[in-house]
Amino acid sequence: MINCKRIVILSSLSFTQSHELTFLITVPDSTNIVYLIGNHKRLGSWKHSEAVKLDLVNDTLFTTTVRLPKNKNIEFKFTRGDWDKEALDENLSVPQNYSIKVGEQDTVYYTIRSWKDRRSFPMDQITGDLIIHENVYSPQLDNFRTVLVWLPPSYKTNIDKQYPVLYLHDGQNVFATGFSLSGQEWGLDETVTALIAEQKIEEIIMVAVYNDENRTAEYSPKHRGNDYAEFLIHTIKPWIDRNYRTIPEREHTAVLGSSMGGIISFHLGWKYSQIFSMAGCLSPAFLVDENEIVKRVKKSKENPDFKFTIQNGTEELEARFQPSINEMITYLNKKGYKENSDYLYRIYDGAYHSEGAWAQQVQDTLLFFFGI
Repeated sequence: MINCKRIVILSSLSFTQSHELTFLITVPDSTNIVYLIGNHKRLGSWKHSEAVKLDLVNDTLFTTTVRLPKNKNIEFKFTRGDWDKEALDENLSVPQNYSIKVGEQDTVYYTIRSWKDRRSFPMDQITGDLIIHENVYSPQLDNFRTVLVWLPPSYKTNIDKQYPVLYLHDGQNVFATGFSLSGQEWGLDETVTALIAEQKIEEIIMVAVYNDENRTAEYSPKHRGNDYAEFLIHTIKPWIDRNYRTIPEREHTAVLGSSMGGIISFHLGWKYSQIFSMAGCLSPAFLVDENEIVKRVKKSKENPDFKFTIQNGTEELEARFQPSINEMITYLNKKGYKENSDYLYRIYDGAYHSEGAWAQQVQDTLLFFFGI
């Protein structure tokens, strides 16, 4: 006789509480379709084929109600069916993902200012001649972005002249509030125009490369910073040199950024000094990735030939950045770099971590790199 044991498998059912969340979306005129897309399966899991189509209430109002797991953090955006038709925020910029914790509200309201494919750039905010290149593809990063090219006053009239080039990260923020993600700008078009008129700096071309949602990784040398560097070096710079009257040699090529953009700027000067002879670092976040770039400079046996600026404020986040900046300055001095000849170092008392502060500080960088 064979003894058989009866095995009973009990499955416990866990019931997750859900919550109905209503979205009310105000849109510009002449919009007849809106989709909600996000990181939950009921929002399409970022697939447009499964996104939620909103219901039309009237000419400018759409709505939908979605049942989602309570207390779950969801991220989402609005489009008209694909990413080329993504909704823009009040600054006419592509926003970061919206985020909300389900259950804290029953109804959420959003206003769409415009759409990516219908965006009108605020050219009335620009001093000088600005050329807008949209959907520039990066094979190194496998994504697209906008590139703004600012041309100096004599560019159209002095057709035999070539110009140095300043490459800028976070390109949305440097020329106009209508481009900016934060609603603040550096005002570089006005500042450079004034310095040229006062004969304090030479005329330059500025190339402002937009960031995207992968900004932190792309500006971190430990993550995708080298891919971003290859994008600038092998895609953006050759294209700019072909299409604009640049002086392509390293001695006339600079790069500039703030915060994480300050890290990638220093990295570009340090590792690719054969391309960039000048690197501007406003409020550089050298402390990220456990001071990776500071440790790398300390251990390095090389002394790349490039000029650089390191500038920082004293308030809040700026104060947190200062210890790693102090370390970096110490190691660079030990390597023989000389302040006010090889590099410019400035601390601005009372300055915060903001576009407004960098708008004031950037003039010192421009004078150090391009001063007459």
